[in-house]
Amino acid sequence: MNDFDSKLRKKAQEDSKELPKIAKDAIESALADLPNTPPKRNLRLIFSRVAVAAASFIFVFLCLLPNVSVAYAKTLEEVPVLGKIVHVITIRNYFLEEENHDLDVKVPQVEGGDSQAADALNTDADALTTALVKQFYNDLAENGGSGFGSLHVDYEKIADTDAWFTLKLDVTETAASSNHYYKYYHMDKVKDAVITLQDLFVDDSYRAILKAEIHRQIDLQLQEDPSKSYFVSEADFGTDFAELQPDHNFYWNANGDLVIPFDKYEIAPGSMGNPEFVISKSLLQDCLKEEYKNLKF
Repeated sequence: MNDFDSKLRKKAQEDSKELPKIAKDAIESALADLPNTPPKRNLRLIFSRVAVAAASFIFVFLCLLPNVSVAYAKTLEEVPVLGKIVHVITIRNYFLEEENHDLDVKVPQVEGGDSQAADALNTDADALTTALVKQFYNDLAENGGSGFGSLHVDYEKIADTDAWFTLKLDVTETAASSNHYYKYYHMDKVKDAVITLQDLFVDDSYRAILKAEIHRQIDLQLQEDPSKSYFVSEADFGTDFAELQPDHNFYWNANGDLVIPFDKYEIAPGSMGNPEFVISKSLLQDCLKEEYKNLKF
């Protein structure tokens, strides 16, 4: 018997409330529907009845019991995974399709229960998408409907564990030229906090480490492929990029390494797209906060 089972049984013993008739009936009905599985019984019928029985148990377990027993409900709240599930839905979709103009903007909303971090994330995502749509229509009005313009915004949930959540907004704007960039939102579920790059570290020493590693990788890429180009190596665009800002985009990959992405045109010509640099977590161990050293994805 695991700790949760023991705790649940103890709570049930302490709670003297009798199970209501509707719960008893549901359980008895579920048991009656369970098949005896004779040798040549129709498998489809068996699966169907088992599914009905299972559904009845789930209904009793998750819907009836929490309303019957205060002790049980309290125990259920303490199971970590049940409070950690995050859903993302589209609350609005701006859409326009004309000969030379098109708009398709999906506005996400994170539903994570009573979470201040989720509220803050939703507010920021809503403000960003609203501003993009407003700018699109302003440009359309200024051009008198001529020219070409498009705006596409989509989103993707790229991490959702018991401790961490990441949502990525994908933005593509096209007018005289095209621009493609991302916006990453991160939530520390344990702290119920929105996390930016600087929040991962104990001090500012991470900035020099990231900058040096990005330069090292750029130099290596240029040696291996002379067709590549970065602004940091071309005098016309300066010889260096500014140090990463505290809120610069990042995300964790499946190996637990830190990834630093750049927007199109931010660090390289448009032909280079959206460069990304994978920073091994081993380089950051001395400056990462303890709670972020062993995140699992």
